[in-house]
Amino acid sequence: MEQIFKTLTQLIKDNDNIFIMTHKNPDFDGIGSAIGLQQIINSFKKNSYIILNGNEKNKSLIKSYNLLKENKLYFNTVMKTKATNLIKENTLLIILDTHKQDMTEVPVLINKTNNIVVIDHHIKSKDYIKEASLTYINANLSSTVEFMTNYIKYLNKTVDSLIATFMLVGLEIDTNNFRLKTTKDTYEAASFLLELGADNVLKQELLQENKNDYLKRQKLIEKSYMINDNMALCVADNELYESKDLAYIAEQLLQFENVTASFVIGHLTKDIIGISARSLGNVNVEEIMAKLGGGGHLTEAATQIKNSTLKKVEQQLIEQIGGKK
Repeated sequence: MEQIFKTLTQLIKDNDNIFIMTHKNPDFDGIGSAIGLQQIINSFKKNSYIILNGNEKNKSLIKSYNLLKENKLYFNTVMKTKATNLIKENTLLIILDTHKQDMTEVPVLINKTNNIVVIDHHIKSKDYIKEASLTYINANLSSTVEFMTNYIKYLNKTVDSLIATFMLVGLEIDTNNFRLKTTKDTYEAASFLLELGADNVLKQELLQENKNDYLKRQKLIEKSYMINDNMALCVADNELYESKDLAYIAEQLLQFENVTASFVIGHLTKDIIGISARSLGNVNVEEIMAKLGGGGHLTEAATQIKNSTLKKVEQQLIEQIGGKK
């Protein structure tokens, strides 16, 4: 990994126009890594911009952005509607927490520059971004935050304690409270973030949720059923859900006896149905989601299906798994 760090550092030093982008519906792993990286870039006296969608719905992320403002930790951002006009052929575009063009916040940007870095922790898909100057995709990492924490450590640099807290939140969410994809390196990364001043109390506050949202998800969990001896499936109602809600339910289902893999189906928009899949490790949910047009990680994957119904998607999934209702 040291050579990757060296190459990334040189690319940052060689470029004055740097943009950082994560995936659609960003989470704490992507955003925490992006803000941490921007502080590193700042230390090299270089300018950078984090591309945001301008329509954030994740309440915890909104709370985090407000905390940054309150603490006068201003980070440079640009709305995705403006980013297209700002990126030139030689702009350095760093993509975090995804390696698929159609999953990025602004897919068209990949075609506007020939200077791209891709850093991700999901299983490498066939349709990965191939035009990158530097690609690091390591499915053995728990999260992109783990990579970025190691990079900060390698450079012997630091980040603000508030940003270290956001990164710790991303690490905890992506490992489902250190239950999945967790190695000794993951714990070492968490320990280092605490050394940087990450606040465990604030972390818990950021992870707090609305009681009604919690009860709504619990009702959906009650509707779940076993597809076969070790796989659980939950099909939501016709209301709209965020992808993180489907992921949360899938993670909760893994806590039940005999469940080693779980799937949750629900409407993300009126025309898009999402499937979130989780596994304890003995079932490769990435392979299953890939067959339905998605991807991800051995233990964490997802897909989105357009212009279908919950019933049809449920049947498609069951057919791929080979189970029965």
